[in-house]
Amino acid sequence: MTIRSVPFLALITAAVACSAGRAAPPPAQRTDLAIRAARVLDVRSGQYSGASVVLVSGTRITSVIPASRFDASSASRVVDLGDMAILPGLIDAHVHLAIGGTVRANALADLRAGFTTVADQGAVTNRLLVLRDSINAGHTEGPRVLAAGIWVGTKGGVCEFTGIGIAGGADAFVERVRQNIGAGANLTKVCLSSWPAASYAAPDSVEIPMSVLRAIVDASHAAHRPVTAHAISRGAARAALDAGVDGLVHAAYVDSALAAAMRAKGMWMSPTIASLTAGDTSAASRALIEALKTAHAAHLTMVFGTDGGVLPHGRGVDEMEALVAAGLSPLEVVQAATINAARALAIDDSVGRLDAGMSADFVAVRGDPLHDVAALRNVGLVVSRGRIAVAPPQ
Repeated sequence: MTIRSVPFLALITAAVACSAGRAAPPPAQRTDLAIRAARVLDVRSGQYSGASVVLVSGTRITSVIPASRFDASSASRVVDLGDMAILPGLIDAHVHLAIGGTVRANALADLRAGFTTVADQGAVTNRLLVLRDSINAGHTEGPRVLAAGIWVGTKGGVCEFTGIGIAGGADAFVERVRQNIGAGANLTKVCLSSWPAASYAAPDSVEIPMSVLRAIVDASHAAHRPVTAHAISRGAARAALDAGVDGLVHAAYVDSALAAAMRAKGMWMSPTIASLTAGDTSAASRALIEALKTAHAAHLTMVFGTDGGVLPHGRGVDEMEALVAAGLSPLEVVQAATINAARALAIDDSVGRLDAGMSADFVAVRGDPLHDVAALRNVGLVVSRGRIAVAPPQ
């Protein structure tokens, strides 16, 4: 028997094949790495999941699933962390990799402490950009690095280091910005005030005229680079705000009105309070901590940074504990070092949270960092761009 010249046997064979296809779904996609832990932190909500598995293929997270749904045979490598908690890789938005040791040693210290991304906020040459590229390409071990290139500051100012301060008008400063961007800088760092004692004594001091500062910001923004500022005095913070600077990389002597204005414009602050005060009980230090509390009360976005190199590399939890002492909650500190920092550095499409498609950057710790940030001293696993950089003890 035939139907429209199609052999009956062929129809039966096709039907059986279709039935078999419905009965046997295709095999699950193979995963390079599966990390199982007692809980995973959603940094946006501040809530932990139950026992979960983070699945990684190449350099990306493919999924975060309940442990009950995990098929170990689908993964090339499985790491069971027992009762550890997983959270996104930490971000330090203010380091200086060329200060406090060799660049390679400093980068490795930061990575081993759980910081899978760092932003270098200024150097005396652009050689650091070459080392950044070596680290980012995987030739040198370290976290993902963003870098500002050479500091943009005035002659004789706070960032004069080794004679790199700029003399002249706006054109000379814009030329420094363009040179940095041409060399591959990810952002621009501008220096506007002195350190706390001098900024406290001269609250309205600003090292760069407003017309020059606006030209710096415009040139950087035209190239789609964010601008950060060393602006500790009240006057420097106000100037940074008025010029359109994106964020302050130190705490500043802000009052409630200035803090509210900064928040309204979307400016952020990276306090680096541990390195700025470091046990100092002077009036300048006490006032700076009070100003940080004022900024926090105004709901100014806090972005985590250590001024690494001034604060030793790998000692980020010192800054976390200082922020908690100044009134931030542990969750706010973790958010400052993940989603807030990622957004400030314009890399929140890749890092800062644990979602499918994000870069496979995460850490695991014993204890609960939402109860005590000191738990982040006990980093038991670091995964950086899909590679295990710190393995848990066997």
